[in-house]
Amino acid sequence: MMRASLSLAILVLVSASAAAAELPTTLDLTVIRGLPVQHDGRWPPLDTVARDIVESVTGDASYRGHDPVLLLLAWTFDAWSWTDEPLLSIDNAELRAELRLPASKTAYSYAELLEHHHLRGLIDDLANIAGGRKPNPLETKVGDISEKLILLQEVFNGNVIRPIPDPDNIVGVWHPIESTPDELDPDPVRGAWAELGLAFLMDDAPAFAAASRRLVESLAALPAAHRTDPGLIATELRYNRLRPFRTAWIVMVVGAVLAAGALLVRRKWFDGLAIIVMLAGFAILTYGLSLRWQIAGRIPAANMYESLLFLSWGMGAFAIVAMFIQRQRVVPLTASGMGALTLILADCLPLDHYIRPIMPVLLDTVWMSIHVPIIMVSYSVLALAVVIAHVQLVVMATAPRRRDLANVIDSLHYWYVHVGSLLLLAGIITGSMWAASSWGRYWGWDPKEVWSLVAFLGYLAILHVRINRARVAWWMYVVGALLGVGLAVVVVPKLGPLTAAKQLALCGAAVAMLIFVLPRGRFATALKSVLAFWLIVMTYVGVNYLLGIGLHSYGFGTGAVARYMFLIGGIDLVLIAVCCAVYAARYPWHAAAANRAAE
Repeated sequence: MMRASLSLAILVLVSASAAAAELPTTLDLTVIRGLPVQHDGRWPPLDTVARDIVESVTGDASYRGHDPVLLLLAWTFDAWSWTDEPLLSIDNAELRAELRLPASKTAYSYAELLEHHHLRGLIDDLANIAGGRKPNPLETKVGDISEKLILLQEVFNGNVIRPIPDPDNIVGVWHPIESTPDELDPDPVRGAWAELGLAFLMDDAPAFAAASRRLVESLAALPAAHRTDPGLIATELRYNRLRPFRTAWIVMVVGAVLAAGALLVRRKWFDGLAIIVMLAGFAILTYGLSLRWQIAGRIPAANMYESLLFLSWGMGAFAIVAMFIQRQRVVPLTASGMGALTLILADCLPLDHYIRPIMPVLLDTVWMSIHVPIIMVSYSVLALAVVIAHVQLVVMATAPRRRDLANVIDSLHYWYVHVGSLLLLAGIITGSMWAASSWGRYWGWDPKEVWSLVAFLGYLAILHVRINRARVAWWMYVVGALLGVGLAVVVVPKLGPLTAAKQLALCGAAVAMLIFVLPRGRFATALKSVLAFWLIVMTYVGVNYLLGIGLHSYGFGTGAVARYMFLIGGIDLVLIAVCCAVYAARYPWHAAAANRAAE
């Protein structure tokens, strides 16, 4: 009865007003924002659910500057007014042409897309894709649009907000108010929900506040097998409000600018200011990670977004240690700059930044909290090392007489490579322990495992060839040649058909052997470091986005990352090729050989 009266009230209000969608302007959403609901395997506040839903549909959690909770309630209580609003963006002109949509528009309404015959046909065809076949790019885009339409339909039908708990099962399904079974006795909740909807449509702030309190009290009176900790709800609301990672990268950008200025000013007080700002950014990042850890109940390192956060954190943590050991002005600059860049990528790339449940196999062991921080800090240190390696290449190519500067940079770079390589080895070892705990084996030739080993061998080659004298280096060349012969004669015939994954793995092995063969010297060490870091990039990003196979599928992401990888890789290749050409022209090979002999 209450459900029918709510629907009738909404229909009357919509019929009496203009069809244009409008939002209330006077409502206090504080109480309803913290309402615990079930969503995607968790029990977050309604504020988190609203942000997730609105961003999934429109691409922006604060669509047109509106509060996401206000939008979600409007889509729920006033669905008729929003079916014709252009909520779904299709920015790609080629995709619009393929879908035969009007070229003059970039945003379309739910009704417009749902009534589009060609798009509906393409959506229907998705169900006929043969099992196991990977969808083509058009099918993938159509699938994304279909998911948005389905999600918006669920919102319009009132099935997204699920605040009524299961009375018996702690992991049972919670129910939306409008379709709750009568045996759960939800009539007081339905009454409060109806009052809330009417107050929302009439923009009645006092009635809305009273209905919000009554709804929360009615839900609290229902039997429930699981109750969300109010402190945890408050923590998540604070996390949503503060947006600590965006604040952190803004502070780090300021720190990088100050650190760059410190190189010119060369005053201790200016160095101190740059360090203080860097530490402030690191503190904000650490606080954000701690909040996310509390909310998720696990270490925040389960997907690409969270790993980028840890990558930035590792740069800051290592920089703090490096400042006490190296005492070089370039340390705060590289740490703040690279830390900010990593957080900007995490914030701006189309990565899922919401907290999601993870595979149970990952929660049943402590190794996740050990392996992931170690491996991410190793990537952080090696990322800082490759930045310094690029600086070293440019300095040695353009200013060959500045040997004092080249020596300082070389010393810092080589120390970073040492520490990063040791951490990478520790990460591989702890990863094997995690694999044994979760999957029952230490090593299974998974693509992520193979590429991490290839990357470590590349850095191991840098360390051994650099620190050993000519005779030992000659033996390293022999070992590299034998490995190449063994790979060609023994391993390749057993690979079977050379799939793209196997070809990429062979390319990685070839790069590792190339690092063995390149000569010794400061310039060669920097060049090897650049090459070796691309093995890290392949391990960290390429396995997920290029190969798309393996047991590490929980770390996969979405987006056109491969295109950006090749673009950045091509630019980097051109840069180091220019540096090598300039260095060879300004620093003849016989002088370079004499310099290596003196090292």
